[in-house]
Amino acid sequence: MNAAQFPMILELKVDGLVEAFMQGTGKKLNEALSIVYHSQVYRVLERENTKLWHHSPQLLLDCLNSELRTGRPEFPDE
Repeated sequence: MNAAQFPMILELKVDGLVEAFMQGTGKKLNEALSIVYHSQVYRVLERENTKLWHHSPQLLLDCLNSELRTGRPEFPDE
């Protein structure tokens, strides 16, 4: 992947994560965006070299939910 492609992929992944979070929690868009963008999951996701963006919105949501429950996200092993 070249550097120009990653921002587009990141945007799609964040959109999917926010949508899944809203559906699962009933949160409104602004609150869901704030939670996602201030999460550790997002900080890892926005770094292309972590390859977290390879995962589905549902798996990213699982990571976010574990962070919200415990204060630490659980990431899949690869």
